[in-house]
Amino acid sequence: MTPTQQEVATNQQNIQGNKQDIAANKVQTAANREQIDANGQQIAANQQDIQATTQRFSELSEYDTKGKALVYFASGSYSISASDQTALTQLAQIAAGQKGYIIQVKGYADSSGNAAMNQQLSMDRAQAVVAYLLQNCNIPLRHIVAPGAMGIADPAAPNESADGRKENRRVEVTVLVNRGVAGGM
Repeated sequence: MTPTQQEVATNQQNIQGNKQDIAANKVQTAANREQIDANGQQIAANQQDIQATTQRFSELSEYDTKGKALVYFASGSYSISASDQTALTQLAQIAAGQKGYIIQVKGYADSSGNAAMNQQLSMDRAQAVVAYLLQNCNIPLRHIVAPGAMGIADPAAPNESADGRKENRRVEVTVLVNRGVAGGM
């Protein structure tokens, strides 16, 4: 063979080898595309998981009300009546059936007497309710928010009448469920 013929033969072999490499590359490219598609689907699923988790974290400071009770008191008193004890027991049962719950307790007073006395009386009322929930309803302390003494703030009714003052001598007890915790359970 002449050198030109040898070069042609070598080139033809190289072309054949290149054709085989191209075919192998096409197969590998197709496999890579499938892997890219699978990775894209996994990324989309991961993004959905991240969004769900972010939503749960953002809801950690959000609560839904699951139950509420109002406990009323005689003037100057912080004794809980039998009917209000029953209402608190029922509310505690509602709370115990919830996931991620807390109980918020706010005590109030009417406008009779001086501000310092009303502030203390509203605290005594709230603490009496908390003690009842702890001792009689077996609510764990970790589920009760520190009681709030509201004094004469946020009256439920005008203090000018006896009926209005009666409405204001109260403790509001609210069962709250944390949206972020409850949503992930």
